[in-house]
Amino acid sequence: MKIIRMDEKSVNDFWQLRKQLFEELNEITSLEDTQKLENTTKEFYLSHINKDLICWGVIIENKIIASSSLCLFNRIPYQENLTGKEGYILNIYTCSNYRKQGIASQLLSEMKEYAKQNQINRLWLSSSDNGLALYKEHGFIEKNNELEIFIVNNSSKFE
Repeated sequence: MKIIRMDEKSVNDFWQLRKQLFEELNEITSLEDTQKLENTTKEFYLSHINKDLICWGVIIENKIIASSSLCLFNRIPYQENLTGKEGYILNIYTCSNYRKQGIASQLLSEMKEYAKQNQINRLWLSSSDNGLALYKEHGFIEKNNELEIFIVNNSSKFE
C-alpha cells in the first residue's frame, strides 16, 4: 500500500471514486445528472488540484482504491484560528473490497499532518453515519450549529 498526492493525471481515478461514493449515498439520480456532474467535477479538479484542492490516493496493485480531499480556504481570523487558514475534508472513500483495513484512518492522518505542516489550524467536515466513529477517534467533535441554503440564479432553491 502506498499513499500518494494526486495530481492532474489522477483526474479519472478521482472521478471514479467520487462517483462510487455518490452512488453508495444515493446522491446520483440519473445518467444525465451523472454526465453533467462528471464534466463539472473534472473541470473543477483540473483547475484547483494542488492549489486550493489537495487530494491523496491509496495505491494497491497499481490501482487507486481510496482517496480523500482537502479544500483549502482563508477566512477572517477569529479567536480559535488566528491564521484564518481552514480546510474542509470531503470524499474520504475506500472501495468496498478494501474497507475495515485502516486505510481511511491513514488518509485522515496524512491530511492532519499536511494541515499541521501548513499552519492550517481548523479542519472540518460533514460525516456519513459510517464515518462518524473514525472522525471521533481522530479528535473531531460534533458541532450542530451550521445551516445551509442553496442559491440558484440569485434565489433560494425553495422559493
